[in-house]
Amino acid sequence: MYFAFFLVLGAAAYGLIVTTSAPAVSMDGQSYASGDPVTLGERSYTVASIDSGGEGELTWTDESGELTATLENGSEVPVTDVRWENQTDRYESTFEDGGQIPFNDSQYGVSINGSAPSMTLTSVNDTNVSESFAPGDSLTYRTNETTVTEIGESDATVVWGGPYAVDVNNESVSNPTNATLVEVRNYGDLASADPALYNETTRIEGTLYVTLREDNTNVPVEEYFGPKERHRIAENGTLNYNGNVTTVTSITNESVDLAWNGTVTQPVELVEGENFTAGVGSAETTYFPVFPDDSSVQIFETADRYEEYSEQRAEKSDYEDRRLGLWGIVDITVIAAIILLMAAYLPVRG
Repeated sequence: MYFAFFLVLGAAAYGLIVTTSAPAVSMDGQSYASGDPVTLGERSYTVASIDSGGEGELTWTDESGELTATLENGSEVPVTDVRWENQTDRYESTFEDGGQIPFNDSQYGVSINGSAPSMTLTSVNDTNVSESFAPGDSLTYRTNETTVTEIGESDATVVWGGPYAVDVNNESVSNPTNATLVEVRNYGDLASADPALYNETTRIEGTLYVTLREDNTNVPVEEYFGPKERHRIAENGTLNYNGNVTTVTSITNESVDLAWNGTVTQPVELVEGENFTAGVGSAETTYFPVFPDDSSVQIFETADRYEEYSEQRAEKSDYEDRRLGLWGIVDITVIAAIILLMAAYLPVRG
């Protein structure tokens, strides 16, 4: 009789488990997919991503955000990244749309597509031979390895020269406030390119020399080629870096820190049911996200809808607790039934 009792009790509990479904959190409101725009607190956002597991991200464009860069002491900075007045180791050339330039040992016509933006060089001897370039691409121009820095509506600019080494002026100074950008030279290449010199350099007592072919005279490299270009920067001063007028915010023995204002994409992390603040100034409001599935998100004002959301979450939590209790009953009744069944087969003494 007890065996039947536990069997019926377990079957009833299991029946409730399989015949009932968990209440889902279901909120009435607009759903957004990845890439959709949404306005919160008078600010425009974009749904940047939606991840499985109830997480995602919004982004908004900050037109006056702060951007930063760090130049490590001893590192090299490309000539395309920095500019200053009377800069001597930066060279540039402009290619006009419809013009011709020497390229690949021949003449090539220049075609500018400002909307792409791109520049196409086409051989004047064979129009089937062409090569296209975008900003940032490299090309060899008059034996120089140049970089395409800008493509406008009717012309393109290439730059070569440099680079510059970052040298923090930290001799006997624990808190330096100045640094120098020093021209980097390959004197071996310079000597090889100069027909008046032998194709090598010589170091004598710590000083680097080149040797004249005419009379085998050794001349210090900085005397022959001229002194290296040096540009000094100081804390709270400015540096034109990547086309931006930046402020030198800090100089340490390890690095030079730069900062400037520009357009920054700001992220806002979304987590199911967690509050976040969005909006502009006095229109800032607290919101919370709900993820109905792995590809959409709903966003509600906390003051208006969070109580409703909390009640639905509480109902779902209560259901899970009851479901766990029913599974406990099933486990206990199965164990009890097994024990009773085993006891029935025990031998009886006497």
